[in-house]
Amino acid sequence: MLWTRDTARAREIAARRENARYLPGVTIPNAVVVTDDLQRALEADALVVAAPAQGIRELRDRVGPLLRPSHRLCSATKGLTPDDSRRMSELWADAMPASRVAVLSGPNISREIAAGLPAPTVIASTDPDTARAFQALLGTPMFRAYTNGDVVGVELCGALKNIVALGAGAIDGMGYGVNAKAGFMTRGLAEIARYAFASGADPLTCAGLAGFGDLIATCTSAHSRNRMVGELLAKGTPLADITRRLGGQVAEGIGTTEAVHALAAQRGVDMPIATETYRVLFEGKPVRDAMRGLMERERGEELSGPLAEVSRLLRVSAEDARRAG
Repeated sequence: MLWTRDTARAREIAARRENARYLPGVTIPNAVVVTDDLQRALEADALVVAAPAQGIRELRDRVGPLLRPSHRLCSATKGLTPDDSRRMSELWADAMPASRVAVLSGPNISREIAAGLPAPTVIASTDPDTARAFQALLGTPMFRAYTNGDVVGVELCGALKNIVALGAGAIDGMGYGVNAKAGFMTRGLAEIARYAFASGADPLTCAGLAGFGDLIATCTSAHSRNRMVGELLAKGTPLADITRRLGGQVAEGIGTTEAVHALAAQRGVDMPIATETYRVLFEGKPVRDAMRGLMERERGEELSGPLAEVSRLLRVSAEDARRAG
């Protein structure tokens, strides 16, 4: 069952067996029922939500009164609420037990998955049974699903990597080369780890598919909307024009940058990439000036904060294992 709130679009998709606006050229199997009737869609016990972050609160308020104890929900939305920086699983946990909520994230470029190309993903839940249920439901021979108990880390990696992808696209747009992009992505991952750790996540999650894997895919893919937005900004295209060019699709990195900017300062988390991205998007700072500001920052240790602690713990564990024979 595929639900859309737009009646005309539901009819068009059902007739053409294709979502021509968002995923043209991909055939929707005849077995999939397309509807704008929310109650009918909720006849299913397993729900997968892939709506943009800014619409989740309204959707939750519509869905919440219709939920049953048998429902499980998997959120595939990679973003935070712009007003209070809440994660999607937190919003859904207001309407149903958190143990019945899962999140899906990883290097998941939708067009490649729809084309049947191989891809991995991570399904995280506080309840292992819920994670395994969606792993069994969504996994295929070409879509390999792993489970993880770190919901906070998986969600934050999926959301924050979009901020880094904006900058990676800007580097492409300015022609700064592979060295600059690789360095930017690596420092971006460190920034994600600092914020995630301060939010209660396991920093090792950032080194997995939801962190490092998704960061690579989003910063390098020609299909990445966030990377494209950064590239166009660097080439001088106004943000309003870029938004129109997206044709109704959303680059979640824009809203996530706004959501994270203030909260990082409150938590005392050093996030220079997010700060400069915020200044470009919302204060009109030129992209080249922002990049120059990052390059001219005071030099420091590469491994610091949670990354240094992880490194220390791994060394201790290796030494303990060596001594134990």
